[in-house]
Amino acid sequence: MLKELKVRDLALVAESRVRFGSGLNLLTGETGSGKSLIVDALGLTLGARGGADQVRHGAERATVEGVFESGGSALILERELGKRSAAKIDGRTASPAQLRELGRSLVAVHGQHEHHALLDTDTQTELLDGYGGAGDLRAAVGVAHSAWAAASVALSELEAMRSRGQREQEYLRWQLDELRTADLKPGEDAELAAERAAVRNAARLAELGQESLGALHEDGIARASAAIRSASALDPRLAPHADRLAAMEEEAADVAAELRRYTEALDADPGRLEAVEARLALLDGIKRKHGGSVDSAIAERERLERQLGATEDIAGAIAVAVKARDLARAGLEAAAAKLTTARGDGARRMQKAVASELQGLRLEGARFEVALRPRPEIGPDGAELAEMMFSANPGEPLAPLARVASGGELARLMLAIKTVGADVDRLPTLVFDEVDAGIGGEAAIQVGLRLKALGAKRQVLVVTHLAQIASFADHHLVVEKAPGADGRNVVSVRELRSDDERAAELARMMSGGVTPKALARARELLDEARAKK
Repeated sequence: MLKELKVRDLALVAESRVRFGSGLNLLTGETGSGKSLIVDALGLTLGARGGADQVRHGAERATVEGVFESGGSALILERELGKRSAAKIDGRTASPAQLRELGRSLVAVHGQHEHHALLDTDTQTELLDGYGGAGDLRAAVGVAHSAWAAASVALSELEAMRSRGQREQEYLRWQLDELRTADLKPGEDAELAAERAAVRNAARLAELGQESLGALHEDGIARASAAIRSASALDPRLAPHADRLAAMEEEAADVAAELRRYTEALDADPGRLEAVEARLALLDGIKRKHGGSVDSAIAERERLERQLGATEDIAGAIAVAVKARDLARAGLEAAAAKLTTARGDGARRMQKAVASELQGLRLEGARFEVALRPRPEIGPDGAELAEMMFSANPGEPLAPLARVASGGELARLMLAIKTVGADVDRLPTLVFDEVDAGIGGEAAIQVGLRLKALGAKRQVLVVTHLAQIASFADHHLVVEKAPGADGRNVVSVRELRSDDERAAELARMMSGGVTPKALARARELLDEARAKK
């Protein structure tokens, strides 16, 4: 649930702190007062696109912070716009995409754009699946479709291999023979490079080795060790030094033995150098062809062995792949059939419930149906698309929403769908902007009643210009624009806490002024709204 929205230097908002409560929160204000700015600010905390052009003139940056209650604890989403943009989640750096991902589980915003999204059959299908509780079945179809697609690709690759025929197999076999003949060993090139350096410098290495052996054979360490050992008999404090020299003497003897073996093994044979150079040249050529290293060439050899092994029995491999594809297809069709059944049941229930709501929303005689249109092929979201059909007037044929629904009708349809789906919609906060487009009178009262009913199950935020709807508010917030200290207009938000304040605002909404007659009618609206609760 949205608890608080803090806005600083965003467009006409110098600084505002708006607190929201549970139930139905209504935002009202004169035309141009900045009501949409509050919705825009909320959208920024939910990852909506923003830019430096939204920063209040004269300020360096704009900041918006939304405080949500989620899982019993506070969750803070922040957004900063300016020369540099930033986003944070609970004080940790994030991206707008991460805000959007998190926001999807917190808030659904229904404005003019979202109403028109209702015209899209993909959106209609998602709404039907949500209402019918078919989310798990839809996910199962997605998994089955992926498995079938993977099996189909595997089969296609084998069939393509067969169609390429003997010529490609011969080429692959030639590559494999070359790699097998090379008899590659991991790390061989590094070892040969070291040996080449030793063979090239064998004479100098032998000279330096003999020089080191001569120095070790001068026995300086042995004499020093014997002297200190004798001295330690006279002064025990020298015993540790005697032990260290003894260890050095033993280590020097080991080094001398290793050096002797090394110098004796040095090979200055030009023939050996030539063999090493030739082997390294061969390895370099193979590495250039197969990934740049001996390890990648060995991996390519193993891949070719597997691939050619498969081609040895290509007919058998294709037969196995066909069975795997057919099994995956059967699984996809079974999953899609379950989803189709669930959609059919959900469509019947939805059209009955929405039709009832539409009557209450003063669309008497309107008809609503959900048709299932088969796809040419089963997709990851099922074998059909839902298409919502509508007729606004008795005697008129049903037609797709995109062809027959007006803006006001679309807004009421969205509200009706959200109302009937309230029990399965798990989002804690719903925002409606322009839900009152094209309506008034008793229809507006019915819209208010349904918004109030939604507010009993989750938090609802509504921007409205109709007093009939505003009269149902649990929390009534008025957006005002007035000159600031610098003479520029600034937007502020305050909650109306008393009946007198609310009546005055309702009167202004109805007549443009707070007249005794308008006040009387406003108080009647408040009383009627309480009676209808």
